[in-house]
Amino acid sequence: MKYFETLYIVNPNFEQSRLDTIIKDVEKNVGKFSKVISQNIWGKKRLAYKIDNQKYGTFVLLNFETEEGSRIAGFESYMKLNTSILRAQTIRIKTRPIETVYEKPIPLNDEYKLKQSIKDEGKIDKTSEDNSANDESVEPVKVENTNVINEGEPIAESVDTDTEQE
Repeated sequence: MKYFETLYIVNPNFEQSRLDTIIKDVEKNVGKFSKVISQNIWGKKRLAYKIDNQKYGTFVLLNFETEEGSRIAGFESYMKLNTSILRAQTIRIKTRPIETVYEKPIPLNDEYKLKQSIKDEGKIDKTSEDNSANDESVEPVKVENTNVINEGEPIAESVDTDTEQE
């Protein structure tokens, strides 16, 4: 069995229903000679450079397996001739890809609460720092260092005490 992965970019101006139709057409075309393992819609992303005068594209990753590797050339021709698809790249992979497992998205309310709690923690830290700065029980620490050089004074060369004793 041979495993393949196709990443293709769909025109970003299409509505969701049109995008679903294009994805089903591609899947049906691949299904003629292979078995689809997984399909992952990455969503609308900014392109590194304009393709067909588009700055954005909807990325779709398709994994499939087939025994007929010779039919891949026909599939690539279909992808190039499809005007709805900006670019497509098919590669052969050595191992069977893992079927896509979608994580449960965080509901908007929970995501908002999470962001707020993070912001609130930052506010607590800042207020505790402000309170400690105003605390009168804190005394400044006096450090006596004889090797401190004030600005504007010439720097004297250091004398090695070990060589003087010999």
